[in-house]
Amino acid sequence: MLSKCANPVCSASFRFLHEGKVFSVTLAPRPASKGPGDYLWGSPMPRRVEYYWLCDNCARTMTLVWDQGRVAVRPLSLVKVPEAASRPGAQAA
Repeated sequence: MLSKCANPVCSASFRFLHEGKVFSVTLAPRPASKGPGDYLWGSPMPRRVEYYWLCDNCARTMTLVWDQGRVAVRPLSLVKVPEAASRPGAQAA
C-alpha cells in the first residue's frame, strides 16, 4: 500500500490519486523453492506488481528508475530519453 512519497528525503503522505504521480513496476516471479505452497502442476508463477508514488513537488523534478534490481529516485535531468522521443515532432508509440 502506498503511504508516502517514494523519495526517501520527502515526508509527504499519500492521500489522493490526483496528487503526484503513481508508478507501477511489474516484477518477474521469484524462482520456485520446491517447498510447501509452491505452484503445482506446472502452472506459471504470477508476476508481482508494486506501486510507488511521487508527490507533486518531487514529481516535478524527479522520476523512478530500475537500478540494480531495485527502484530508485533520480532527477529528471539525469534520466536518458530515447532519441526518437527527444526529436521535435516525434510521436510516442
